[in-house]
Formats: sequence, structure tokens, C-alpha cells
Amino acid sequence: MELMKRVNIAGLLFFMLIAFIYGSYLDKVPVHFNQDELGFSLNAYSIAKRGFDENGRFLPLYFWHLGVMYSTPIIVYLTSFFLLFLPLAENTVRLSSVAVGLVDLILIYFLTKEIFKHKKYALLAAFLLAFTPVHFMQSRILLDNLYPVPFILGWLLLLFLYLKDKRIRWLFLSTSLLGIGLHSYHSAKIMMMIYLLFTFIVLIVKFRKNVAAFIFALLGFGISLAPFILWLSQYPDTLSDQIKYTRLYNPTLGPMEGLFSLLRPEILMSKIIIFIAYFNPYFLFIDGDISLTHTTHRVGVFVYVLAVLIPLGIYQILRNRINVQNILILLGFFSSPFAASLVGEYYMSSRMLVILPFAIIISVFGLDFLINKFPKHSKKIIFFTVVLVLIQFTYFINDYYTNYRIRSYNIFKYNTPGALENILLQGGR
Repeated sequence: MELMKRVNIAGLLFFMLIAFIYGSYLDKVPVHFNQDELGFSLNAYSIAKRGFDENGRFLPLYFWHLGVMYSTPIIVYLTSFFLLFLPLAENTVRLSSVAVGLVDLILIYFLTKEIFKHKKYALLAAFLLAFTPVHFMQSRILLDNLYPVPFILGWLLLLFLYLKDKRIRWLFLSTSLLGIGLHSYHSAKIMMMIYLLFTFIVLIVKFRKNVAAFIFALLGFGISLAPFILWLSQYPDTLSDQIKYTRLYNPTLGPMEGLFSLLRPEILMSKIIIFIAYFNPYFLFIDGDISLTHTTHRVGVFVYVLAVLIPLGIYQILRNRINVQNILILLGFFSSPFAASLVGEYYMSSRMLVILPFAIIISVFGLDFLINKFPKHSKKIIFFTVVLVLIQFTYFINDYYTNYRIRSYNIFKYNTPGALENILLQGGR
């Protein structure tokens, strides 16, 4: 009982520390607003003050963004909530992304606890995610790349609860989160459909004769999707503009012709090559995203320790922990670059952040392997894992708050969005 109390206190103190680290100096790093942050902020500010977006639409489902496309709504509405109480500024609008990052930590704690039935592993999962460089950076910038992650974590947690106690409401809520998460980021429209497919595969394996399970799973997703169908009836260019923006296929082609063009052998092969490239260890553990908006180029997507833990975790699942839930984790991990590879761009970690929940859970399986392999040294294994992560993260964060600001200055458009922000504020809007 005393041990559990100490674990709970440690978890609370850890969360408070991470909240402080994630939320500090948001007006200093990133160095300025970039153009997307400005676009999201303007619509969020307008919604908070008037209930209308910048184009005069009352509480729209999607927002016209930078004169290019309709952007996803979740980031705008979450930011508008903060702007109901706080002034428009770089550090206040970025709080919405901080909130998303912190919710990720809470959800992965409970998900890992559900998988391993142990608070120690749950705390380790939250620790590894909190000190993952790309998660830290994306939690401090007003971009929607990270926003699908809490929906994926919620989907997994609720689905696993359904598999445990067979209560249909968990299944309904899990696919509902997938439907809502579809509006979190443009690539989520692809990935959430894939996760729905994975859900049906799980149901086929576990509950083949339970027709009600399939109906409720589809119903949960369909109800969440219904507002989007209504929106498309009025604004059919929402999807086509996003396709043009992401360059999924030649924009001069029609929808069906464009989709079929992806099946041409030379195009299909190029997508497969890009897909495989996303598992390049140099990209994952050393260099990271191609853009300084999403990486410092001093660390990779993950810290070095995960280069050992992820392969060990995959081995542990396939050799000692194979079941439908854990196979789902592997499917999620290996499918994560699917949407990113479709647009034909290499090494865009910002477009495959859906990998985070799966990679962290697999890493905990890697720790589980080491702890079970060397039970007498379990405390040393955990200690050295924590120390190595903290050493690399300290190096990363020192560069992030100093030299990275200089290196990334040009990427953030020489503070042009900041000038527009000042005009907005001086105009009293």
C-alpha cells in the first residue's frame, strides 16, 4: 500500500514537472509564429470573440486556411477555448498544443497500465513519450500534426477495455473517437480509416459471430462522420483542395482517375520505396524531419535508447506476448508511414506522428523483455534507461532553447506572421 502511494505521488510530481517543461517559454521557442500558426490563430481568435470565422461562417466544421484549403477544426476550436480567457499571443495560442501533449501522456499511462497491469510500466511509457524529442517539439507549436495522437490512444484504450469486459459501449466509443479524430489532421482521413479496418480485423478474430459488435463499431464511426458528410454537400471542394495541397496525385486529374493513377506500377513502386524509407534508422534516431520546423537536426524522431528497445519489443511480442491486442500494436507501428508515403515525400516525421503511441508501447515491451531476461538487474535496467534518456534529452533541450532558435529563424518566415499579428492587435480586432 505504501509503495503504491509512493508511485502515485511520483506520477503526479512527474506530470507537474512535464507540464512546466512543455509550457515554459512558448513565446521564445519556436522563435516566431509560422504562417500556419497565424492562420489557425486568426480563426480561433475570431471564433472566441464573435463565434464566426474569418470568412463570416458561424461555427463552421472546417476553416478556410491561408487561401489554400479548408483546415481541420479541432485545433481551431481548442485554441479558441483558451482565447476565451487569455489574450492573443504566441505563448497563449500554443497552450492548446501543450494540452494535447499532456493528454497524450495521461492516455498512454492508462493504456500501458491496461496492457501490462502494472503502474511501473505505465510510468515508464509516459516518461518515454514525454522525453521523445518530436513529441516535445510538436506540443509547443500551433500545428495540427500531433492532434490525431490522443484519438488513437483513446481508441486503443477503449477497444482493449471492450476486449476485456465485452461491454459494447467501449467499442462504440472507440470507433467514435476514430470518427472524430478524422477531423484532427488531413492525413488522419486516411489513417483513421485504416484503424477502423484494424478494428474490424480484431472483431473478426475475436467475435466473428457477434453481429452486434460490427454494427456498433460501424455506428460509432458513422455518427461521428455524419457532420462531415453534410459539410461536403455544401463545400465539396474541401477534400479536393486538401488533395491539391498535399499533392496526393496530379491535380489536373479527376478524383477517380487520380486514385487509379496511384496504382500505376512506377508510381506504386515509388510510394513503396518511400514507405520503407520511413523506417530508416538514421531518420528515426539521428536526424529527424527534413524541416527545421519539426526537428533540430541534432536528434532524431526518438532518443537513442529506443533504437534498442523497439527491436527488442517487437521480438518480445512475437516470441512471448503474441495476442490480438499486441499484434494490433505492431500493425499500428508498421502502418504509420502509410499516409505520409502516399504524398511522395521522404522523411516527414510531422506527417507520421501516429507512430508515437505504437513505438512507445513496443519500447515498453522491450524493457519487459530485458527485465524478464535479467530479473536480478531489473532496477539497474530501468535506472540506466531513465538516465540515458535524460542525458540525451538534456543535450537536445539545451540546443533547442539556444542555437535552434537561430538555425530555424528563416524557416519561421523572418517573423512576417508576427508583424501581421501586431497589426491585428493594434486594430483592436
